Amino acid sequence: MVRLAGYSRSPVVAGSRILVVEDNYLLAEVVCDFIIDCGMQPVGPASGVETGLVYAREAAIDGAILDINLDDRLCFPICAALIERDIPFTFLTGYGQLSIIPQAYRSAPLVAKPFDPDELRGVIDGMLSGRRDGPLARASSTKAIVPVYS
Repeated sequence: MVRLAGYSRSPVVAGSRILVVEDNYLLAEVVCDFIIDCGMQPVGPASGVETGLVYAREAAIDGAILDINLDDRLCFPICAALIERDIPFTFLTGYGQLSIIPQAYRSAPLVAKPFDPDELRGVIDGMLSGRRDGPLARASSTKAIVPVYS
């Protein structure tokens, strides 16, 4: 189990149940460990759209972290199920053509892979506190937005 030191438990996120949908097993484990280190409970991980949909429709969750491209299928049906239940989500992706994200999901926060722990923690805090000001919210649907890796 990977442990990331130095993350205090915020009252906003402590105990929250976070769905992880990621098709890369090792990265999914890292994200789940990170969630535990932040004082939250990971749900899953789900590795594909079908499993992610089951969790999104039925699991007791407070938020979700979604990879956009799941074995060559897009996670947008999962987004729709989460929105139907009023559950916030964020994208964690290495996918470069972000212009494919439908307008309805562009207010969701986005974190580029590989993720910076401080950035992801801040995004989760914001997601759980109700902020809907993702970087794609004002992006034109015709422009490709490529994440910058540092």
